[in-house]
Amino acid sequence: MKRTLPHLAFILFIAGILCMYPLAPVQAQTWTDDGALTFLLEVNDISAADSDVSSPIPYNLTDNLELELTIEAIQNLTIHAMRFVIQYMGIPIVNQEIPINTVVPTGVPIALVNESIPLGPSLSFGGFDLISGTIIGEVTFIYSLLTDPGTNATLPEDFVLQVGATGVAAIMSVNGLITVGFTVMAVFSLLMALDDFQQGIMAARKMRGAKRGSDVGIFPAAVVLRRKPKKNGEKISKDELVQRVSDAAGKSWDHKRCPQCGKKWKKDATDCSKCGIDELSAVKYFSQDIAEYAPKAMKAVKPKSKVTVGSFSKKLKLKPAKGGALAAALTDMGIFQTRSVKVPLMKVAFAGMTIAGFYWSWLQILSGATPSLLDALLYAAAGLVVSVVVAYFMNFLARVPKLGYDQ
Repeated sequence: MKRTLPHLAFILFIAGILCMYPLAPVQAQTWTDDGALTFLLEVNDISAADSDVSSPIPYNLTDNLELELTIEAIQNLTIHAMRFVIQYMGIPIVNQEIPINTVVPTGVPIALVNESIPLGPSLSFGGFDLISGTIIGEVTFIYSLLTDPGTNATLPEDFVLQVGATGVAAIMSVNGLITVGFTVMAVFSLLMALDDFQQGIMAARKMRGAKRGSDVGIFPAAVVLRRKPKKNGEKISKDELVQRVSDAAGKSWDHKRCPQCGKKWKKDATDCSKCGIDELSAVKYFSQDIAEYAPKAMKAVKPKSKVTVGSFSKKLKLKPAKGGALAAALTDMGIFQTRSVKVPLMKVAFAGMTIAGFYWSWLQILSGATPSLLDALLYAAAGLVVSVVVAYFMNFLARVPKLGYDQ
C-alpha cells in the first residue's frame, strides 16, 4: 500500500537548479532546528513540530493531505536527500527517499515543497475507511556542512495524524470492525473454554480417588474414553454388563425420572407413582436397557481411538446418565480406559493471545496510541505465554486417576 509523492522529484529538481526564491520567515509556526539547518514542515497548515500523540493533526481520508516545506540553512551546507515516510502501526504507507544534492547558502528561506497528497484512495475502499486512529509521518533531511563534506548529518521531524472519527465512532472503520470482531470472538471463546475447564475440573474431582469405574458410578461427560487395541475373540458378556451397569446406576442414578414410563420420580419415593415400578426394579430396567447398546458402543469407539463420554452418549443417542453408566461398566470390563478429561488448552492459549494482541489496536483506535506492529506481536506473545501457563495450571487441577484395561 505504498505510494510515491506525485511530481515531488520534479519540484525538488527545479528547486536545486534555480535555488528557489527567498521568502519571508514564517514566525507563527514552530521550526525544526539543529543549529545547522532549520525547516518548517506544515501539514494541513499545522506545524509538524507542534504535533504529537496528545495533539494530533485531524485528517479526513476524503481530503488530500496538504504538505508545505520551507528550509533555511544556518550554516552553508549541501542537502543530499530528503526522506518522507508515512506509516501505520509501523507499516509504511508512503516510503520515499528523494535525492537533492543541492548547496544551500545561509540566510535564504526556500519553499521546497507545496504538495497535495491523495491518501484516501490507498486507505479506503467502497466508501469505507480501511483504517482509523493514528498515523505517524516523518520528514528527514540528510545533509553535510561545506566545512566538513565527508560527514553526513540527519535532521528528522515527525508528525501525528488523527485519521477519521475519534472515540467509539472510530470503530466503524474496517480496522475498527476487525478489531471488534476478533476481540468479541476471542472473549467468547475464552469464556466457553473456561466453562469447559470448569466442567473438566468438576469431572476430575468426581473421578479422583476411584479405583474402578463402579466407584465413580456414572462417568461425567468430560471424561475421555480410550479404546484398547482389538484382540481376537473380544466379547462382551451381556449378563456381566448388566450387573456392572447396575452397580454404576445404583450408586449414581439421579432418580429424577422413571426409566420405564418417563414420569418424574417424586422425592424420597421408593417406587414410581404412575407405573408402580420400585427402585430396585427401576435400576435393573435401566441397566438392561443400556446393555442393549453395548454392540453399538463397540462400533462407536474404534480400537486405538478416544472420545469423550459426552460424544460417546451422543453417538449412541443416549441420555448423559445412561451413556455415563455404560462407559463406567465397559471400563470395568476392560474395554475402555480413562486417564484424562477434556480440557481446552489450545482454545485458552489462542484466545488469550488474541486478546493481548489486539490491546494495542484498541489503544490506537480509541486513545491515539502509536504502537508498531512489533508492539502488537510482543503483546500477543506475552498473552500466549500467560495463557499457556494458566491453561496448564488448570490442566493440573483436572488430573484424574487411570482406570480400566488392567483391572
